[in-house]
Amino acid sequence: MEFLPGTAGIVLLLASQWSHAAPAVPGACFDAAAASLPVQAGEALARIDGQGRQLLAVRSYLRAADLAGQWSWSQERIEAYEGSAAQRAAHADVARVQAAFAAANPGYALHVNLQVRSLDEQVRKWNGNASVGAAADALLRAATRACRPGREALFERWLRSWRPPAAVNLAAPGLSSHGQALAYDFQVVQGDALVAGTDSRSVQSRWIADGWAARLAAAVRESGASLSGPLRSPDEPWHYRYEPSSP
Repeated sequence: MEFLPGTAGIVLLLASQWSHAAPAVPGACFDAAAASLPVQAGEALARIDGQGRQLLAVRSYLRAADLAGQWSWSQERIEAYEGSAAQRAAHADVARVQAAFAAANPGYALHVNLQVRSLDEQVRKWNGNASVGAAADALLRAATRACRPGREALFERWLRSWRPPAAVNLAAPGLSSHGQALAYDFQVVQGDALVAGTDSRSVQSRWIADGWAARLAAAVRESGASLSGPLRSPDEPWHYRYEPSSP
């Protein structure tokens, strides 16, 4: 991921778009917060709907330990992965988990989306996710108070430290581990019926109370697959990280 001069132009374009929003945070604060972002992040921001969701993504980009290293694969990289030995190894591990689960839970199976989650898909999900929307609204209200004339340089530090009132159930576009084929979401099905899916509202009622979280964890252990998890923050009993073996 490169830090290119074009980033400034993207930030200015976003600022001009933000100026028409109501309520809105002054563009100078956005410039201060987003000025150091690489061009790829700026391009992703330009595709996010609404100033609140954009701000929430900027916060994630600023807080990322390794933004370049975590950034989702390009379409060309995704296509190169298709049919590769790395993909075959990952899918074989997932298949081992599915087999172990089916053997331990007759009549039930695990459905897994094996596709790498493209940046386009991540943006679409971010723009429509309810938990993102709720956090974005809260952030926007707080940010309009935090941005002060003449103190724009402090806004980036404030944005980094701001905490959402409730968990956000998606990584910001570009930062999903699904975008590098490093995570898989398992769903429990019985025939054509979905028993336990990836809706955060079903964590307690389906995954915990009905025991599917424990059964999935047991299948992962029994299979010996190179998977770790589940994800704890946010609480996603269905989400496991793939840890490929070193060559």
